[in-house]
Amino acid sequence: MFEYVQERESTSPLTTRTMVYVIIIGESDKDDPEKLSERGENQVTEIAMSRVVAGVRRIYSATSKLALSTSKILAEEFTAKIQKRKCLDDVNIGKKSDTHQALLEMWKNEEYEPNDGESFVLARERFGECMNEIASKHSGDVFAVVTHPLIGVLFHSLVTAAPLDIDNWLSSGYASCASYEFSRKGWSEVMPTDNSYLSDPTSVADGYPEGHFD
Repeated sequence: MFEYVQERESTSPLTTRTMVYVIIIGESDKDDPEKLSERGENQVTEIAMSRVVAGVRRIYSATSKLALSTSKILAEEFTAKIQKRKCLDDVNIGKKSDTHQALLEMWKNEEYEPNDGESFVLARERFGECMNEIASKHSGDVFAVVTHPLIGVLFHSLVTAAPLDIDNWLSSGYASCASYEFSRKGWSEVMPTDNSYLSDPTSVADGYPEGHFD
């Protein structure tokens, strides 16, 4: 069972805590969605050079080209090793031609499973179990996870028990970062997702026409 803690718990100094940064991929190229745009590369470089993320020794990355490209930029700055994990991948929404309709149905019903895809409920469970497994191997350490905006929103919902809201996904920033702590009592949020430190921030909504998900 995944346990969450909405606020950082006040426990004894003997409680071992693990710091986890959840970093969202940089913006993709409009002509090649599997490649970071020039702005996306700059966004990731900025977060790598900022003080938002510190002390990272290992980066766990989703297996997409965007996630790996983002991870490589971060790894160079942090002098960290990268490990790919399929369980950190984006939500599987099935056939690409049905993406828009599938997402609309999924936001209406968290248990809706598109053809050849997975529901938000299953994706959240899969990612949560993966995070538990990774964090348990890094007791008292610091590591980063690179994934996609939708997964970032699902994990935030899992940790804080906040209801899912499509607006939270659409406002998710590329190259944004949230931080969490993991201990024997579960997860707690330290810093909510933020990319306001970027010189040229963009969000998921910027990639869709206005009113696309109304």
